[in-house]
Amino acid sequence: MLSNKCKLHLKEVDESALQHMIHALWVAVKLQLLVPAIIIHAFAPRFFTKTGTNVMRKILDGRNK
Repeated sequence: MLSNKCKLHLKEVDESALQHMIHALWVAVKLQLLVPAIIIHAFAPRFFTKTGTNVMRKILDGRNK
């Protein structure tokens, strides 16, 4: 069963539990794929200079629509 807090959150984001789970997993996949670029950037800052910021911004912008 979903707790009241969980139900409230799902209502706030206007998603079913399944929709929310799929979206959360998709965000997790995107972030995991981003990790190598950020690690490379840490050692060689000339590479992937905006990649991390751009991907995270797109994730947040998509959530706020």
